[in-house]
Amino acid sequence: MWNDVIAELGPGKRSVAVDLRGGGASNGARGPYNLERFAADVRELVGALGIGPVVVVGHSMGATVALRLAVDAPELVSGLILIAPVPAGGAGFSPKGADYLRATAGDPKAARRWLSAMFGGETDVAILQQLCDAAGKTPRDAALESFESWANADFAEATRTISAPAIVIAPERDNPEMYQRKVAALLPNSRFVELPDCGHYAILERPGEIATLIGDMR
Repeated sequence: MWNDVIAELGPGKRSVAVDLRGGGASNGARGPYNLERFAADVRELVGALGIGPVVVVGHSMGATVALRLAVDAPELVSGLILIAPVPAGGAGFSPKGADYLRATAGDPKAARRWLSAMFGGETDVAILQQLCDAAGKTPRDAALESFESWANADFAEATRTISAPAIVIAPERDNPEMYQRKVAALLPNSRFVELPDCGHYAILERPGEIATLIGDMR
């Protein structure tokens, strides 16, 4: 999912792409599958690699993990890049919306219908397939447990203590007002950027622009 962004960063930036437990090549790892465990995994990885403090880049739920890490281990985070971030106060889904998303777990056809609506313009079939393949690697039980954790996150006030600089990137055709109000406005040292003509999966639609913004973080 991050290959295009990493390629655009060029050879001068060291990147570590993480498959959170329950997904990708980590889909055989045991639970729990929740924000606290995901953040602890990243914390342990940074420590094992001896690379902290680091700029932590996260998309959607991954951005919520980044916020959790910045709260729990501020000494390891030199900066945050948060792309279409799920707010630390929860996603705010209606009961119907939450049920719909739960139904996509483990159902390739339902997941494809949902994911196809996450782009800003005409869907690129190859990119959609890439996304569906990635989603399909997460077992249903892991996806559902993870969903309950990030969809119902409740640590928004704690994010006000994050002193690291943050760039909050809001895709224009997603919900930029919500990202500004529920994420950027709470962070003391944040910059808000609206990325035009793209949807929730801006990392796939606009990898070059995302890489440039990552490069802006010092």
